[in-house]
Formats: sequence, C-alpha cells, structure tokens
Amino acid sequence: MKKVLLCLIFPFMMNAQTAFISGNDTICDNGDEATIKVDFTGVAPFTFIYSLDGNNSSSITTQDSPYYINTKQEGSYVLEQFNDAANFGSFSGSALVVVLESPTAIIHIESDTLPIIYPVANFISQSIPVDVIISWQWDFGDNTNNEFIMNPTHSYKDSSAVYQASLIVTDANGCSDTILNNIWVRDEFWIYIPDSFTPDYDGYNDKFCIEYSGIRGNTFLFKVFNSQGDLMFQSTNILDLRCSIDGGWDGKHLEHNNGLPLDTYAYEIYFQDFEGWKHQEYGTINLIR
Repeated sequence: MKKVLLCLIFPFMMNAQTAFISGNDTICDNGDEATIKVDFTGVAPFTFIYSLDGNNSSSITTQDSPYYINTKQEGSYVLEQFNDAANFGSFSGSALVVVLESPTAIIHIESDTLPIIYPVANFISQSIPVDVIISWQWDFGDNTNNEFIMNPTHSYKDSSAVYQASLIVTDANGCSDTILNNIWVRDEFWIYIPDSFTPDYDGYNDKFCIEYSGIRGNTFLFKVFNSQGDLMFQSTNILDLRCSIDGGWDGKHLEHNNGLPLDTYAYEIYFQDFEGWKHQEYGTINLIR
C-alpha cells in the first residue's frame, strides 16, 4: 500500500509579509511636502502604523504598494506594526525629514503712490534673515527686465497705471520666499499760484499764470476782485492761465481791457481733481507796476 503525503500550502505561506519604509528628504517650511515611501510584500490590503519621533500614527489601511506619506513634519519616521490580508509581517527601514526655515521677503518703499511727473520708485529689501540671503529677484510688473540687486531704483512710465511689483529672495539652502507690492502711478493733484506779477512788458513776470497737475479742466473757474469786491477778471479755461504754454492774465480788466492799477487783488479758484475731490481756494495777488 502506497502512502500519500498531502501538503497544504496557504497563500500567506507562499510569500513573506514585509514592509519597508524609506526616504530622506530636506524641504523648506514654505515649500513642497516631503515624500516617504512604504513598500509592501504580501496580499493586500496592507495595514500599518508608523511613528514620528516615537509618537504613533493612527492605523492606515491601503491597497497600494508602494504607499506614499506626504508630510511637512520634521523628524524620524519608522514602522511600528504591519500586517497584510493574511497575517502579521516583518517591517524595517526608516525615513528622515528635515525642514529648513525659509527667509521672509519684505519690501520697503517710501511711497507706493508715484506722481506722473516723477514716477521713480526706490525699492529696499528688508528681507530677513539678511545674513543668509544670497539672491534677490525684482519684477517691477511693467514688462521691463528684472533686477537682481538688493535695493534697486526703477522708473515707470509717465501715465496713470497700477503695477504689481514682486521680490523673490533665496537663501544659501535654496529656500525662497516671494512678496507682492502694488505700485500706483497717478496724475496727482497739485497747483502753483504766484502771489505777485509785474505787467510792465519788460519780458519778465508780465503775466499772472499758474502751473498744475491732476485738475479736471472742465471744472475750472478763476475770479479776481478788487478791494471793493468788483469782478476784474475771470476764466473758465485753465489752459489760458497755464505758464508752460505762455498763458496768463496780463492785468487788464475783463470788460474794457484797460490795465488795472497797482493794488492787492483777491482771487477765488474752483476746480475738481482727477479723483473727483472738489477744491475751493482763496488768496491775494499783488499787481506791481
């Protein structure tokens, strides 16, 4: 009689159940996450627990091999427990994550609103810590070339606009930070009104004229009165009084066009600036002959 030896092979006996954790990653604290890899052998699903510096995680069950842990937490990662669908298995390996402190980008600028007549900005990097920063990249937001110095000066176009300037600082470890700063170029309001003129036709200071910026011309009204309160001159055309185009009042009466005598005259001026603010100002003019 022959003897028959029957050997039963169960699935969990065919392959050993193992788990291996690996990965050494150095990241910046404001950058991408570190990736830790856990490889399994055996029959899915796989269940495991890992620890970070001795503190256990919750139990994790997955069908995936390898399984990836994405993290920004610094420390040493090791496996503490593992089993597949059939049985407990062995585990080994370790992973180390190092998190580096990134620099902080800081822009200082005296004013983020620039006048059209002089749209020049002096940018200063006050980024910290200054002793580890090795590069600065400035983008001024106006499609001009970037600058790569610590404290650049930049001239914008002489027209109203809003620009978004940016600074990227990078330290010796390769960590970086970015900051944005809006820059406004505006036709800011200002007006220059002299207090005297000499209409004696000698070619010097013969007209009373003004200079200005940021005024809505269609809102302009200018009046001159004598000491009795009589109207001597008025204009609603601001260009008629602008010095830079040879405008100005020649000291003559608005009706009979005769030269007015030496005296101190009062003026009133009304206008709106480009932002819609209303202005009403008063002053005196010395007419000297």
